[in-house]
Amino acid sequence: PTVDPVTSETEVITGTGEAGSTVTVTFPDGTTVTGTVNGEGRYEVKIPDTMELKGGETIKVTITEEAGNQSEETTTTVEDQTAPEAPTVDPVTSGTEVITGTGESGSTVTVTFPDGTTATGTVN
Repeated sequence: PTVDPVTSETEVITGTGEAGSTVTVTFPDGTTVTGTVNGEGRYEVKIPDTMELKGGETIKVTITEEAGNQSEETTTTVEDQTAPEAPTVDPVTSGTEVITGTGESGSTVTVTFPDGTTATGTVN
């Protein structure tokens, strides 16, 4: 089967396969959901409401035709499109030499000073 691109905001897994076949989507936590490939060779499988996909996770898709033959597994990686939460900034005083705070690990933080200059850093 083919799998259309999947992002952290996707609500339905879509793609193509042999018409009439059963499509099985396996999510990162092992949950499986099935659907049917329509007469035009397309399928849609709704992501469970309780599931939140995260960037970097892998989804697996197989197709089983009416005769019972199963396809090779197709995998796709979820693309992260969810904006991180706003970072927090620890208290700053006139004597502060290093700006500290918290944010999403791996994110780039940009600090803008009163004179308009900026400095960037990466959250650990």
